[in-house]
Amino acid sequence: MRRVTEIPEHLLKRSQARRAAMGGGGAGDAGDGGEAAATPTESGAAVEKAATAPAAAAATPTEVEPAKPEPVAPYVEAAQRRKRVPIWAVPVLAALPIWAFVYAATLEPPSLGEADPLTFGEGVYASNCATCHGATGGGGVGPALSGGAVTDNFSDPADQIEWIQLGSAGFQADGRNTYGDNNTPINGGMPGWEGVLTPEEIAAVVFYERSGLSGEEPNEALVNAEGLLLVDGEPVVLAGGGGGEGGHGG
Repeated sequence: MRRVTEIPEHLLKRSQARRAAMGGGGAGDAGDGGEAAATPTESGAAVEKAATAPAAAAATPTEVEPAKPEPVAPYVEAAQRRKRVPIWAVPVLAALPIWAFVYAATLEPPSLGEADPLTFGEGVYASNCATCHGATGGGGVGPALSGGAVTDNFSDPADQIEWIQLGSAGFQADGRNTYGDNNTPINGGMPGWEGVLTPEEIAAVVFYERSGLSGEEPNEALVNAEGLLLVDGEPVVLAGGGGGEGGHGG
């Protein structure tokens, strides 16, 4: 490969001067020499340009396509759009338990007050007697008490009270195998309520069965003129309630 070497300028001028002195030079030769001298310079510039081209290309960074954002789930997007609890609501929510405690402390338990014998007796019946005799006294496991049935068999309230107190076992222990005005046979099953219900509860349930279920006018043996329940002939004031302890029919 032919190597091109650049001729120093002072040598070139010396050569031109010698040619001029010998008569073989001239403007044309000078021009040729200048052209020849210019050729190596252009070649060096081309080489330098080719050398710098890869460096410039290497300095240019490769363009990277930006990553596309991942899709957001609908429930996440909905949660992001949801309004947050306002600042003013925070102290209100914090004070709610205190307010509830203060409010509960101001409440008073309802006063039971005084109950009339009919209402009191109805509560005793519903809690203790309705299981066997029916909610309305129409009968079931035990005999019916409504529609005059109980007053027809017990014309005297004292006899009905005794039957409720002693029950089937108590009557049979006394040698009696029937009960009531109709001498109804004792087939067993009627529990004795003495000691389970109070005397007031027994008197009240008898009053309810006779007046509330069988439609009897208030019997003076059970209530006085003021409407107070009589227990052993003495008026008593009944507190509200009358639920009894629960159990079997009376």
